[in-house]
Amino acid sequence: MKRRLWLTRPAHQAAATTQAFSAPDVDVVSVPVMAIAPLREPAQQQAVRDRILDFDRYDFAIFISQNAVHYGTEWLDEYWPQLPLHCQFLAVGQATATALSAAGLPVVSELPLTSAMNSEALLALPALSELKDKQILIFRGRGGRTHLGDTLRARGARVDYCELYERELPVDAPARVGDALALGPAWLSVHSGESLQHLYQLLQDQADSYSWRTWPLLVPGARVAAMAEAMGFSHILVADNATDGAMAARLRQALTAAQDGVPSARAVNNEK
Repeated sequence: MKRRLWLTRPAHQAAATTQAFSAPDVDVVSVPVMAIAPLREPAQQQAVRDRILDFDRYDFAIFISQNAVHYGTEWLDEYWPQLPLHCQFLAVGQATATALSAAGLPVVSELPLTSAMNSEALLALPALSELKDKQILIFRGRGGRTHLGDTLRARGARVDYCELYERELPVDAPARVGDALALGPAWLSVHSGESLQHLYQLLQDQADSYSWRTWPLLVPGARVAAMAEAMGFSHILVADNATDGAMAARLRQALTAAQDGVPSARAVNNEK
């Protein structure tokens, strides 16, 4: 039986994930619930410029996402044709590390042997264990999580943020969700906690019933799974991390195990 899967990634990131998810028994429907846009206000751009101009005083530069790499390296290329030799570049997640390497930055690659590939995994690096008097710049989107920065400060570092972009709800998201709902029950996927929040609100606004809470929901780790559980989702499939490979592997495992149709409500939160 062919199953419909909503892919909620931003439109510019959807192609590779669609390919990873695609299979004869999967119909991938693109339903973007997140859009990425650079910060445009003059004051916001000046704040970025100030951080970039002071880049040579930082010991570590940490990139939170592929979007942070995209926008951050544009700024660095403009103001630093030759990067300071002493700065070490780190990434949250394998995809972000790959993007850094592709941009020509010497990313620190000796990540611990873990499948999480998240902030907690990055914090396990020996290089970040003792940070007294070290200065760290975190490239990220506006209003991101503070756990990484708070932990680095607790270890003695001075931490600054370079906020480069913001996450928005696409203008056409309500219409795209409405069209997808009209197709009937589906499997759902999200790649971040914020995408989950957007999806949840859109479904609440448009769905006549709460049956979508029983649809299988693929998430990229325990933190997002806990959010989904609190929202009332009852069939949560937890991937090891947010990479296309890990998400696709968890999806394939669930599809293989599934019988017919979309499972009814049952408590299988954090199912692996």
